[in-house]
Amino acid sequence: MKITGDLVNSEPIKSLTIFFSEIVGKPLIDGAGILYGDALKARRIANTLKLENKYNLVKANDTKPTELSFGYKLLEKASIEEDENLLEKWANLLANATDKNFNSSIRKIFIETLDSLEPLDVQIFDDINKFCISQPHLYNTLVSLREIDYNKKESLNVLLSLGLITYGVTITPGIQIGGHAPTTFHGLDSFKVTEMGQSFYKAVTR
Repeated sequence: MKITGDLVNSEPIKSLTIFFSEIVGKPLIDGAGILYGDALKARRIANTLKLENKYNLVKANDTKPTELSFGYKLLEKASIEEDENLLEKWANLLANATDKNFNSSIRKIFIETLDSLEPLDVQIFDDINKFCISQPHLYNTLVSLREIDYNKKESLNVLLSLGLITYGVTITPGIQIGGHAPTTFHGLDSFKVTEMGQSFYKAVTR
């Protein structure tokens, strides 16, 4: 698709050009042309403007540009997201990535991870983490979902495949079999959030 002069010089594109410059440290030539190429469409612009608004609501006072490959990749993925809750997660990830004082992990794989999640997956994962944080043993807590149905079970399998949760295993203390304490495998009936899952949750939460 050829980007017309009217589109490139329009107020939304000017706004996005400033936005991209803040995120990756340099403006894009020809507005958003390099990032979007011939796939540029009004809907992607609208989604990115929503992202910009959400980002501005949660960004830190003291910011820094992301790595070029990280910022461009995130903006490209987020520009095709239309779910409001997922867009908030993209904005949070962007805000944490540009926050000079954010002291947890920000990895490129988090972009792919977030891009792989459906709204239900994100809702369930949020609930899991909030539950763990509220418990005395925090992330050492085994989690079980109530009233689990097919969709929830499918979401758990997605979270498992992405390395965000792991199967639950308990050890029976005080008993030795062959020099080892016996263990009970719970599968996804009771599970834990992995260290990667904890880092991802922090990265997409403000």
